[in-house]
Amino acid sequence: MRLTHLHIQNFRSCRDVTLELGGMHALVGANNAGKSSVLRALDFLFNPSTKSLNEESFWNKDTSLEIRVEAIFSDLTLKEKEALGTYLKADGTFHMARSARMGVKSGESESDSEQGEDKIVIGQHYRKPVPESEWLRESSINGKNVNEWWENKDQLTVGGVSFAEFLGGTKAPTVGDWKDKAKEFVATHTDKVPMQDPWTDNPKGYANVLKGTLPFFVLVPAVRDVIEESKGTKSSPFGKLLFAILDTVTQEKRAKIEGILGEVAKQMNRVGGDERVSLIAETEEQLNTLLNDFFAGCDLEIEFETPTLEVLLSAPKVYVNDGFRNAVENKGHGLQRAVIFTILRRYAEYMTSAPDGKKRNLILAVEEPELYMHPQAQRTIRRVFRKIAEGGDQVLFSTHSSLLVDVAYFDEIIRLEANFETIDGKKTRASWAWQLLMARMIEDLETRLPSLKGKIIPRSMRDLYYHAYNPRRNEGFFASKIILVEGLTEEYSLPIYADAIPNCAFDPQGISVIECGGKGSMDRLFRIFNEFHIPCYILFDYDSGNLNKDIIDKSKELLALAGESEGAPPSVFVADGVACFPKKWELDLKDEIPDADTLAREARKELGLNPENDSGKPLIARYIARKLIARDPAVVPPSLKTIIEKAVTVKWKQSCLKEKGAASMAEVEE
Repeated sequence: MRLTHLHIQNFRSCRDVTLELGGMHALVGANNAGKSSVLRALDFLFNPSTKSLNEESFWNKDTSLEIRVEAIFSDLTLKEKEALGTYLKADGTFHMARSARMGVKSGESESDSEQGEDKIVIGQHYRKPVPESEWLRESSINGKNVNEWWENKDQLTVGGVSFAEFLGGTKAPTVGDWKDKAKEFVATHTDKVPMQDPWTDNPKGYANVLKGTLPFFVLVPAVRDVIEESKGTKSSPFGKLLFAILDTVTQEKRAKIEGILGEVAKQMNRVGGDERVSLIAETEEQLNTLLNDFFAGCDLEIEFETPTLEVLLSAPKVYVNDGFRNAVENKGHGLQRAVIFTILRRYAEYMTSAPDGKKRNLILAVEEPELYMHPQAQRTIRRVFRKIAEGGDQVLFSTHSSLLVDVAYFDEIIRLEANFETIDGKKTRASWAWQLLMARMIEDLETRLPSLKGKIIPRSMRDLYYHAYNPRRNEGFFASKIILVEGLTEEYSLPIYADAIPNCAFDPQGISVIECGGKGSMDRLFRIFNEFHIPCYILFDYDSGNLNKDIIDKSKELLALAGESEGAPPSVFVADGVACFPKKWELDLKDEIPDADTLAREARKELGLNPENDSGKPLIARYIARKLIARDPAVVPPSLKTIIEKAVTVKWKQSCLKEKGAASMAEVEE
């Protein structure tokens, strides 16, 4: 069973959020964008409890709303289909929902026993198509209705087909026969029977079916205490593992352990008689002698509590030896967090395993797994998550680390964004979610290049982006705006000039300069980031006069992508979404930089660069930028000032992906 669709309404910052889910997803976005809200909505879906809900759980604290989390599950096993058979759709998928309302009473509810002063009621629901005609609907078929319908059997017709004739016979059928025939009739005349797709609320026994059938969900919050996680209580994950061990201990082994513990009791307490430790017996006797000076006839007994197997299991101490053996709570936070992951993973394996060897699916949700982890450990975490997902389970995690996302796996990224509005004089925040599905990218590529139709698969699409992976480029997923540039020259220099222009510094505004490794990758990265609704500004060299047709064609493509004329500009071209230098950065800015040749010679000398070749251009550009803004007043080349001012105000316009039926570039050129 896999969770493939999630719809969250009125839960925390999620006013109305819809997600399509696969094996693994990284939730990215600024603080308070809604990442934690999504993970906790999942926790509510799988582990509903009024104890985890309060006024803050309702969107905008509006307790008149209904919290609702809907889910679609597919790829059910035979065992799961048998358990959920009554509730499944014809295609074998399972549509369910959890809801929560304040101060509203419903029918049977998991939370009825939990209701306290908060007066929150939790409901559970399923969705399944049913015939519009009541006499074909299983839930409406009973003895009374059957008799009434039979009296008016001439009216039992849909799409020109008589159900009465389908039933046959001259007397009213039994309820069981009517139900069987109704089901058969609907299956036989699918194209003629009008259907509706309603939600059924709180069916009897449904909650228990869900509890034993749904995937096992584990949430690892950003802040979790390793001491609490390693306790041996029956309610903690580690404790459940330990007491599971107790269930596997054989009677023979158990008797042997208890015999040893009994011998300890004899050594310490009176029950041991002469076997008791003599010093304990002597101390007890001396205390009694002194006590009798005050209260004659009193008997003081020193008794040590005898440990049982259960008591031993409930008081473990976890030590870690990473070169120095010490209690886990005294280790660094990174190692503590790794221990928590380890305990919860083993707990999840235990909870999802069945005696018959079949495994219940796991959904692991983790808040900021990179906390306290160095870069190598973060990459390891991503590999571990990938391994879990490839094993058939699902992983969702929120992150602020560019090491935990990958441009090539764009379809695994969910970008959350906070949208602020003022409603009735009150400021509200609602989360928006953006995804880019693999099918959408394949459709775009096949539409633009018809010769590739039918040849693109997810693996080949990822191959187009594998080379683009590096933490600096992945940083774009966390940016409020992006400036896409060809190479290191622009990446090194632009932020320096931006710092010297009022209100244009990049970092305080969450703006990233993304070096694309050349002009060839710029359109691909633009398509990815743009589809996540991240405003992008493109800056490149047109390379006018270059004899390589492919380079010029790429320049034309980038201008067209930004909605501009494709011709070579006579001077530095700056528009709202794109800018380009007619030839190259160095050549076209030379006249705008005072003492450009002198500064370049100084840079080569100070940086130890060979003056006979063109190497070290990015370093020279950065050197010149630092020298220019250090002057009083700071000097920013006019063209760069205009480009930067445009870039920091760039806005997202629309999707740039082509749809089926749209003219491709090749067709337009023809």
